[in-house]
Amino acid sequence: MNIVCTFLGKTKSVSVPHTLVTIGRKSSKGMPELDLSEDKSVSRKHAKIWEEEGEYWIEDLGSRLGTWVNGLRRTKIKVKFGDRITVGKTMLQLMPSNVGELSQE
Repeated sequence: MNIVCTFLGKTKSVSVPHTLVTIGRKSSKGMPELDLSEDKSVSRKHAKIWEEEGEYWIEDLGSRLGTWVNGLRRTKIKVKFGDRITVGKTMLQLMPSNVGELSQE
């Protein structure tokens, strides 16, 4: 799976080989699989995304600002490719592994 991250107008695609991905900022206790340290509004341990039986899920891990999917605050929800996931001020989108970058609208 690829995760497309957009923060302050910069977009990058991150290839994630794991079926469980923690999202957050680097801390003395370690690094998340998806490090969003540039965005200081992301909690150190913000959320996790995982694949289960071919479906993808996201769960907020008690972050200060919450996790938003398609404009709605969620604690745990099934997500699909192209859904707009917001953590802090960073927008994420899951993309199939064979898709490199998302065109900006």
